[in-house]
Amino acid sequence: MKRNLFFTMLAAMLFAVAGVSAQERTAFKPANLEGIWQLCHYVSESADVPGMLKPSNTFKVLGKDGRIVNFTLIPGSDAIITGYGTYEQLTDNSYKESIEKNIHLPMLDNQDNVLQFEMESDEYMHLKYFISKDLNGNELNCWYHETWKRVVMPDKFPEDIVR
Repeated sequence: MKRNLFFTMLAAMLFAVAGVSAQERTAFKPANLEGIWQLCHYVSESADVPGMLKPSNTFKVLGKDGRIVNFTLIPGSDAIITGYGTYEQLTDNSYKESIEKNIHLPMLDNQDNVLQFEMESDEYMHLKYFISKDLNGNELNCWYHETWKRVVMPDKFPEDIVR
């Protein structure tokens, strides 16, 4: 009888430890996605080397309230909103953009788009997303990769900036 009780207690402890370990592995970890992000491109003089990461004139704002706005600055002219909607983090490394309107990728209008992300420190966010069809319904079935750099406020206003 004592032997059965011992094995029952041992089994209960193992199940408890396994349950705690499983919960630790599946605990959701919110990422610091909110902020202003600037799209970057790799630029190189050689086809064999990715080159340097350079900022572009396209930005993504992920608000604390779950809103998203993408906009582009047109040099020497205006800024335009290229898309907007809402976003929600789904897993440790994915979030969903529910696009209301997008003039750059109109096939995403009124669609949910799940993006996989990888944070590089708190400075860079690498995104990967899948587009199945273009605006005309043609099969694309392509993964797109983007690198975004967080926009931060410097300690003081730069002296050499042109306004």
